[in-house]
Amino acid sequence: MAEKNGISFELASNEEDIISYINYGTADVSRSDRDSDPITDFEYVGHGHPTGFYIEPLGNGDYKSFNSERFDARAFDVNANIYLYGCGQGLTGSALHDIYPDITISTLIDNMQRLTRGTIVGYSVTLEWGKNLGSFIPYNLGYRNTNDRLRRRPTIPENKRKVTLKGTRQ
Repeated sequence: MAEKNGISFELASNEEDIISYINYGTADVSRSDRDSDPITDFEYVGHGHPTGFYIEPLGNGDYKSFNSERFDARAFDVNANIYLYGCGQGLTGSALHDIYPDITISTLIDNMQRLTRGTIVGYSVTLEWGKNLGSFIPYNLGYRNTNDRLRRRPTIPENKRKVTLKGTRQ
């Protein structure tokens, strides 16, 4: 179906395949295509959290995940646009700290800023996938840390659910 619609599709078996594809344009790191084909638009659609991408269910609601520290900025066009459609992936470290004062970390959207001067979009809330393929609705309640299922979630005003940042790449 991807080929029929002019979309290249590469099956990733693990985290290394994903990182290699992002950095080199192929899972085969011996032949880099990124010099001639930099990423101009990057979209992640899937399970996530403020600090990374969920890639593999481990059971009991836990997932193996990774951040973007190993993404090479040279793989991205200087003005690439990045869209993060995973739950809470638009929370900056300071916003996460405001919700959970014990947490002082750099988040995924913070880290993605180094990859581009372009626009980065994420959501500070849980995303509910809609009835139509590819559509989603930002939930009205704040992101809930998986380790804090009993905490009351505040209602997030609609204008604060979507987070848009500018990249910091020089």
